[in-house]
Amino acid sequence: MRKTIFILFFIATTFFSFAQQDNFNSQYFVNELGINPAVAGSKSYNPLVIVTRQQWLGFQGAPISANISYHGALNNRSGLGGSLYHYQTAEVGNSVFELDYSYHLPLDKDRINLAFGIGIKSIYYTLDLQAGNLPPGEDPAFTSNTYSRFLADVSSGFYLYGSHFYAGYSVLNIMQSNFSKESGDGFSKNYLYRNYIGILGYKYGYNRDISIEPSLLLRKTEITRMAYDFSTRVFIKNQFWTGLGYRTNKSMCVILGFRYGKMHFTYSYDHYFNDINAYQNGTHELSISFQLPSVLNQRHVNFWDY
Repeated sequence: MRKTIFILFFIATTFFSFAQQDNFNSQYFVNELGINPAVAGSKSYNPLVIVTRQQWLGFQGAPISANISYHGALNNRSGLGGSLYHYQTAEVGNSVFELDYSYHLPLDKDRINLAFGIGIKSIYYTLDLQAGNLPPGEDPAFTSNTYSRFLADVSSGFYLYGSHFYAGYSVLNIMQSNFSKESGDGFSKNYLYRNYIGILGYKYGYNRDISIEPSLLLRKTEITRMAYDFSTRVFIKNQFWTGLGYRTNKSMCVILGFRYGKMHFTYSYDHYFNDINAYQNGTHELSISFQLPSVLNQRHVNFWDY
């Protein structure tokens, strides 16, 4: 029985890794650069963002990820950014470094801008099937070896933004780089799937002390249905914020955050309303971001004044 559970979990998590293949967080609004290269240089400050995520806490081999990103303006028309993240699911690991460039066009005197971006990333993929990681006994479905591969791919996108809103569309893994050789009989194609992503957000000032920010993230690949994340955050004097989010995988997240100087701390907890809820203790995500000063960006007023 234990062996059967291991095999089923391995199949599920490996398929999950192939299907997702890119790092998505509940706090997508904290690190937009991770899903759209055109975001690079779009702020009046240079954001340094660190995010860690533990999915399905208590479930052995559940996904865990960590990423760090930084971007800023090169001049009044272009931006540059970089991201480094690692994603681990059971015996499957992805380590990714991405470099992003963007070009920004001012559209009107109200400082609404349209940015176009391109990103180039390198990926180190590992599948570790060492004997110590396998269930006891012999099974032809598993072999005792380690498979690893370096890949490269490209992403692109556009990003329309102003002082109170943003909207963007991006495509990740445009080249659909191939792993070249099989790592088993396979239940998934052996290449990176394109991810089609849309993002939309608006910040409304209710009064001098309270503002509300609804946002929406749409995701689609060739093997998955359209999925969406909808979140709404409420800011109090731009010092504290809280919110709720809902995702089409039947999960809801609670968001809490506060500001300390130029540092921002945000924590989110995901609760699941499907069968997996009985076997885990939710998903926990923590982000720390720093607003570093920029003397190069004069494109717009302070975007999101927190």
